[in-house]
Amino acid sequence: MIPTRSVLDPETPRHPFETCSFLWGDRNYLLHHPVRVLSARQDGLWVFECPAYGLSAFAADRDEAFAHLREEFAFLYEGLTGEADNALTRDAIALRDRLRADVQQAQVLA
Repeated sequence: MIPTRSVLDPETPRHPFETCSFLWGDRNYLLHHPVRVLSARQDGLWVFECPAYGLSAFAADRDEAFAHLREEFAFLYEGLTGEADNALTRDAIALRDRLRADVQQAQVLA
């Protein structure tokens, strides 16, 4: 099961949007289908969450917070997709398999 616990206070208004890719560094991770991302302002910070992968990131600057989310996705993808079952927990295997199924291409940019 992929963790979906939110870091946001339940009363904080969330603004959902969808993305079909996560651009980080020299790679663009293209998804087969869009995933939902939530954005919010809480305690002076911008917060972005992607419940599909259990990701959250925050910063005082909106663009920086979203960049952190894209970095978290890249770190997760690169760290999990090449791992064998015996090196992962059951939850990590489920997340790895979801990432493998969802990412159409990890495109290297010139």
